[in-house]
Amino acid sequence: MNLYLLFFLLSTKFYFASCESNCVNIKTCGECIGFASDECIWCAADAHDGDRCQSGSSNLNNITWCNGKIYSSKVTYEIKQDKNFTKGENGEDVVQFKPQLIKVKARPGVPVDIIMSYKPAKDYPLDIYYLIDYSRTMLEQVETLKEQGKSIYEGLLHLTNNVRLGFGSFVEKPSLPFVDVNMQTSYSFKNHLSLTENKTEFAKALNDKPSGVNYDAPEAGFDALMQVMACRKELNWRENARRIIVLSTDSTYHSAGDGKYVGAFIQHDMKCHLVNNMYTEDLKFDYPSVSQINKIATENNFMIIFAAVPNVTDHYKALEKNIQGSKYVPLEASPKLLEMIKEEYLSLIRNMQLEYTMPDFMQLTFDPDCNKPGNCVLQHDQHIDIKGTLMINSCPPDNMFTYLVKVGPRLLGEKLSISVEVDCQCDCEKPGKGEQNSNKCSLGGTYQCGVCKCNDDRHGDVCQCEGSKSDIKDSDKCKENEGAVYLCSGHGKCSCGICTCYKDFSGQFCEYDDKACLTSDGNICYGNGICKFGKCQCDAQWLPDYCMCPVDKEKGCIAPQSHEVCSGNGECVCGKCVCNSRNSTHGKCSGMFCDDCEEVAKRCKELEDYAYCNLNNKKIECDEKYNLSDAIVTIVNKTEINSPEYFEANMWCKKIVEDGKAFIFKYHYPNLSTLRLIIQSDLETPPVANILIAAGSVIGAVLLIGIITVIVWKILVDLHDKREYTKFLEQSEAAGFDTTLNPFYEPPSINFTNPVYSG
Repeated sequence: MNLYLLFFLLSTKFYFASCESNCVNIKTCGECIGFASDECIWCAADAHDGDRCQSGSSNLNNITWCNGKIYSSKVTYEIKQDKNFTKGENGEDVVQFKPQLIKVKARPGVPVDIIMSYKPAKDYPLDIYYLIDYSRTMLEQVETLKEQGKSIYEGLLHLTNNVRLGFGSFVEKPSLPFVDVNMQTSYSFKNHLSLTENKTEFAKALNDKPSGVNYDAPEAGFDALMQVMACRKELNWRENARRIIVLSTDSTYHSAGDGKYVGAFIQHDMKCHLVNNMYTEDLKFDYPSVSQINKIATENNFMIIFAAVPNVTDHYKALEKNIQGSKYVPLEASPKLLEMIKEEYLSLIRNMQLEYTMPDFMQLTFDPDCNKPGNCVLQHDQHIDIKGTLMINSCPPDNMFTYLVKVGPRLLGEKLSISVEVDCQCDCEKPGKGEQNSNKCSLGGTYQCGVCKCNDDRHGDVCQCEGSKSDIKDSDKCKENEGAVYLCSGHGKCSCGICTCYKDFSGQFCEYDDKACLTSDGNICYGNGICKFGKCQCDAQWLPDYCMCPVDKEKGCIAPQSHEVCSGNGECVCGKCVCNSRNSTHGKCSGMFCDDCEEVAKRCKELEDYAYCNLNNKKIECDEKYNLSDAIVTIVNKTEINSPEYFEANMWCKKIVEDGKAFIFKYHYPNLSTLRLIIQSDLETPPVANILIAAGSVIGAVLLIGIITVIVWKILVDLHDKREYTKFLEQSEAAGFDTTLNPFYEPPSINFTNPVYSG
């Protein structure tokens, strides 16, 4: 009985210890109001017994707890500028994204909701610069561009009546071993025409024929690309325009490091070096690196379209992942440049993606998640509202408390500026506040917010200690209780009655193990928070105590292009599907969304129309038609769909279409919010029988049946005749008739007796 009582008392102690607020472990006002895991408040009264930092939920209205000023954190949110959408008519500025300026004050751990809206303007300025490889091998491509010059301009006017076109070319750095300047014509970049609205000038600029020659296959495309982006003033790029660069080539590219072959050892400075429209420092500076191209393109909102021939696809396809806003399209013998640019421009407008800049200790999430491609698709003349959630995860490490966060559509100059004041500093701690070298701090520190902030050469709770912090004066103050054996729980050093904890330990007596939050998946707080004072401090959108369950518990349980929780085959537990062991409709189910069932016909039915649309149309059109939030669509041939690359997609679907042909696709989920479709480009045709074989088989079957019929008929006739003959003999014998041979009949055999045989 005593054992049960002891167990009950220990359990009760641990329960109340776990429920106790961690606020009491914090010893400064700023850290107190900025603690993310609890709503802590600070008592700044001169005379105060007990812990100054307490839980606000239990002490804020307790008038006896503190007889002085109480500091607490309150979220403030103010929209400072919110211009309405405009089309930019009559000289006014175009507004496509709002609001423009917000001021926020919040402490760590408190989510702040921000509503943003985006509506693309119909006639938003569009600047397009054509950058052409002017090697002789590109002669056919340039001739095609020349023929389409005016039609391209007029076609773009249907998208926006505010378009400018420019044109430049490149070959190679003019030096051996790439080029023999005495025998070959070459240059790194030449601007033939700065951006202009004059379509006649654009067509005229295309009259020059490519004449460049170089020895090696790679070209100086990166040199030219850097100058096109860096020379914004020289090429007449507009600040408020969508900027598109179309780089056309039939070769690969040189990048950083290749310049050493011509003596260009200096790293590219990412600046403009145009003199009389020619790049003049190509033999001084090395080729730009991929990261340098990405930096300039990202900072200045350039979209780069690499239009290259199919045999160099792999080189330029790889750049899509490393240069933000870049796109590869195949350049064929007779390219339809207008259609290509139209498609990319419309995709840029309709498929809106958000980008943002912010410090590492902050977090910004979106609903819908416009940070991913395909999640925010707009129809014509529509707008979209996005709910952003700003979360400050911890106090700033550098004691700076005001930051500027910028967020807005990718490749667009318009951005929302969020002035964020991190509430991790009380007014009584700000510079100029407090009593310096106060008697209350042993003349060795500043008295502020009711406590002492010691000078560099002093330490202790009232700055009473001097010299090395290894002194163990007042060591009893470093013990959690009188019975404690170790100073600072054995996890820190005692200095003048104050514990300095070792790494991964915290608390007044270093009693908390900040690795104690290790969860079953091997991460701290399931990877969704940090551990402080032995408890999980969860990121935004995750619930305490272990950051295991999302705030929106069903968000991670609904598959893309579906409306049912766990596909109707399971229950959502903490944002994850727990599949039913047996479902009478679909059989046993498994998978991230319980859609991998013994019978997957239901999910296939939901996806088949969208998948078939992608086989016959452009993805952006299908996204709009079926309002799919996020999907990766890959179209492969019959052989590739069975390759190991696509083994993860193990749910096969079939749809019977015209002429009895079968449309094949399969699907899987790389993550919670992404659907991946692998579509077979070739329709499965039902097997067609060989006509001659079929005809021969029919004829053979008829003949065989006829022969068998004749044989059976003959056997039956013979049996019948035998029965009749036997019957005839029986009747003759019964009537007394003798059997008489024909006198003219000669038997076939005659027996003779040998007279000399004596046997």
